[in-house]
Amino acid sequence: MQLVINSNNMEVIDTMKEGGRSAGTTAAVFDDCFYSACDFTISRFEHYNREANKVAHKLARMTKFSLIFYWLEGPLNEIVSILINNVMVISNE
Repeated sequence: MQLVINSNNMEVIDTMKEGGRSAGTTAAVFDDCFYSACDFTISRFEHYNREANKVAHKLARMTKFSLIFYWLEGPLNEIVSILINNVMVISNE
């Protein structure tokens, strides 16, 4: 199974690409994340700018207020406009 981790924080991506080694206060978090990613056959860490990360950011913010979401068919109403904008950005490039 393949895992692709995207972040708009280049420092996080660089740290994870270097094996999750960090001397900062978040060293234990990086270490746990890196070794969890090792459970997958293939894992990649990729940098995405903030614009490309809007859907993930919105979903993460939504989980602060509710732990349960049912996403059975179409996308959640809360992210539809963001998805449409992402498609427009991609098609204009």
